[in-house]
Amino acid sequence: MLTGPELNYTPIEKMCLALIFAIQKLRHYMKAFTVHLIARADSVRYVMSKPVLTERLAKWALLLNQYEIIYTPAKAVKGQAVADFLADHPIPANWEISDDLPDEQVFFADVSPAWMMFFDGSARKDGAGAGVVFVSLERHVLPYSFSLSELCSNNVAEYQALIMGLQMAVEMKILSLEEYGDSMLMINQLLTHYEVRKDDLIPYHQLATQLLEMFDFVTLEHVPRKDN
Repeated sequence: MLTGPELNYTPIEKMCLALIFAIQKLRHYMKAFTVHLIARADSVRYVMSKPVLTERLAKWALLLNQYEIIYTPAKAVKGQAVADFLADHPIPANWEISDDLPDEQVFFADVSPAWMMFFDGSARKDGAGAGVVFVSLERHVLPYSFSLSELCSNNVAEYQALIMGLQMAVEMKILSLEEYGDSMLMINQLLTHYEVRKDDLIPYHQLATQLLEMFDFVTLEHVPRKDN
């Protein structure tokens, strides 16, 4: 049953949410096998092809990348097969679909190396944007970009890029993370080498510091802009 903002989702977003719900219920089976997604539209391609992702879609994309999902058009499968499956696997009447993904640590339980995260933010007269690139333990590259709703300075955009990436990593239960950014000022502030003197940066610095403390292992390194 859809609730709250979910009622306003587009049909393809509702299909994505249904897929996330299926992953919650069947993740142990889906992790071990190739999954054939039988539907009228390819919801996985929809999420992966968005040039600019909302936080919700970015979280879905990061989760879907954990599985081998192959899209099969629904017209290729008789409707009775779907009906039989639903009859054999009834959903409780009081069950609510959720995309909170509370216990996805199973994805990372057997590995010790750290994920890598590259982040960058920039501000211009016509708007601001942020980019985050994750490199998974299997060395899969997962790029995401965001448009920022308010005009801001370059330093604020850099902080927002880092915060968005950290929030995504926390949602996915990533415990070890190596972070790379090209803002020397921000990184030295977070490493306590520099003081935060501008009032507009203080709340972002505080939030980023709180998020960094949520990881078992975390590093923060400066890289030249040309390498980021």
